[in-house]
Amino acid sequence: MAALAFGGLAVSVAAGCAGHSEKAATVSKATAVAPVSDEMHRYVAKVWPDAGRIWPGAVLKDRRIIIGDGRTARLITVEGVKNLSPADLAGHKVTIPASGSLYTTWDGHPAVVINSADPSYADEAKGEHASLSEILFGAANDELFHSWQQRGRPPGGRELRGTEYPLAVTPRLYRAMLYDDVLAAYHDPDQKRQRLANASYWYARWQKEYPDEARRAAATDAAEGAAGYFDAVTAAMAQGADRKDRDDLRKHIAYQPLDQGIDPRQLTVDGEAAPLGAIAGLLMDENKKPWQKQVAQGGQTPLGLLLQGVAPAVEQPSDDLRQAIQDALAKQNSDLIPRFNPLVRAYNNNGDALLLVPLDTATGDLETGGYYTTKDVPYAMLARLTGTFQFPTGTLRAKEASVLTGAVGGRQYVIVPLDPEHKKTHLSADRLRLETKRLVGTFRVKTQKLKGREGLIAQ
Repeated sequence: MAALAFGGLAVSVAAGCAGHSEKAATVSKATAVAPVSDEMHRYVAKVWPDAGRIWPGAVLKDRRIIIGDGRTARLITVEGVKNLSPADLAGHKVTIPASGSLYTTWDGHPAVVINSADPSYADEAKGEHASLSEILFGAANDELFHSWQQRGRPPGGRELRGTEYPLAVTPRLYRAMLYDDVLAAYHDPDQKRQRLANASYWYARWQKEYPDEARRAAATDAAEGAAGYFDAVTAAMAQGADRKDRDDLRKHIAYQPLDQGIDPRQLTVDGEAAPLGAIAGLLMDENKKPWQKQVAQGGQTPLGLLLQGVAPAVEQPSDDLRQAIQDALAKQNSDLIPRFNPLVRAYNNNGDALLLVPLDTATGDLETGGYYTTKDVPYAMLARLTGTFQFPTGTLRAKEASVLTGAVGGRQYVIVPLDPEHKKTHLSADRLRLETKRLVGTFRVKTQKLKGREGLIAQ
């Protein structure tokens, strides 16, 4: 099922994790499939049978992970590890992606296929002071939890997903203060009551002063928050934590306060949602407060449930944190302005056609570069879409393209404003050829009127 997945762009039985390298994958001892897959199996065997106790109803024990480095591939299940030959992969119509991961099935079982030699995984492992197997296990867990989470749900939703562009300091400061307070409440039980009261203050201010963002963020905070909680618990268990021992679990939770260092990736609604949901869920577990079903049924977020009924206590914002956020967002806005301003102008130029690329035609990992919104466009904006779309009539390759995404007629699309007269855009009869810097491909299109303007639907 094609959808805008909460963990990235879910595509053609392929769910993408944003942020993976386009550099050529190389094989080394650090990415050797055999030892990495053996260690991953130990995590799988320990954690997956317990998935339903971590999140009620979650089933992972019948899932599959396939990792490969371009020369060797292995299948990882709860039962064990199996070598895969090129013929095995071909027989299942599975290809190790050039980078990142893809979501597919293997003998009818949901499966994640990962290129373990993608250098971005090794870079992440180095940055997180973790092993490559821990990073790959976490990536697979996140994909598989999201796929389970979305089972049977129709794609899309009424609310746009993303952070409003240009990025503003104050809402991010409110959410950062909220995160630091919730994290402090978790790490130091003696401060718990006071820090939750402070968190409640920032939560109320954010909702009151930014009601549109709060409404848009609800679905992301619920879904990414649930996944963040699941990922945090499973990662701790993989490292040896006893899930039932709250003190032991706390020692293995890796989240750090933002006032000790800003991670720019956490300064968006999407980036904030997973850690906020993870820590909120862990705190509610310690209170033995049932909460997962309320989140799963919709309408509730882990954070909202945690702070329900908590009287707010005024807290002064951190000047250092405000300055750090301001500096980080200034850099991000400088990067986004040349990407999004031309995109918005092109969309609002009714002389441009709209190319609609069905999301379910993507062939592997789609890097999104983040989700953003603006009042000037009724779709979400993606800063750096990178990936490949395969149609019966041709192929489209995107490399760091600034595009729109959303539902049209009940189906999810990547939407690209095109000038039919552009010298690198060639439309002849029903055949479109693109030779731009960011989009390259040739395929057939079907013309369809979209709110009074020309639409070109890739076929």
